Amino acid sequence: MKTQVIGVTGGIGSGKSVLCDYFAQLGYPVIDTDHVAKVLVQPKQPGLVALIKQLGSDYLQTNGELNRTKLRDTFFRDPEVKHQVEAILHPLVRKTVRDQINQLRGQHTFIFVAIPVIHQLNQPEYQLDRVLLVEAEEDQQLERVQHRDQRSPQQIKAIMQQQASPQERRALADDVIENNADLVDLHKQADAWLKANLK
Repeated sequence: MKTQVIGVTGGIGSGKSVLCDYFAQLGYPVIDTDHVAKVLVQPKQPGLVALIKQLGSDYLQTNGELNRTKLRDTFFRDPEVKHQVEAILHPLVRKTVRDQINQLRGQHTFIFVAIPVIHQLNQPEYQLDRVLLVEAEEDQQLERVQHRDQRSPQQIKAIMQQQASPQERRALADDVIENNADLVDLHKQADAWLKANLK
């Protein structure tokens, strides 16, 4: 069986996770790079060991788990910490995802890989055949993230400013799904994409 590896990307609150959930419901394997990163920073996992060695034990909670809130706040505020975290975690994530793709290849028509950070789209480990971009208007993104994370509009906008611009994302995308309506509309566009790309 010919397997196509599809990178799914989009800004915060665009709906890439909801789209990937739908593909998973249809039976396609989905590898979420954010989820892979979270697993790698569980206690005793290599990502957490390396992070604490670099950043210090004040990023640990008393139960030995990563203080995600502290790290997230510092990550978006301090470019040096952001660079250090990415330098540690991104290679580990890429290797883990590559291994998962290789295990799944040949068993499915599509493997979807959710990749929020666009400069990761070009990594050879992911062996992407196409990039599917999920786009949404800024007010939709703000509303979704506020509802999901209870963040302030200012916090969300600060994150959005750190992310790639819509123009940068579109330049790397093979296909675009506009997610400004409801779930029914998103699923309809996903079905049309699947039909158009089944070989």
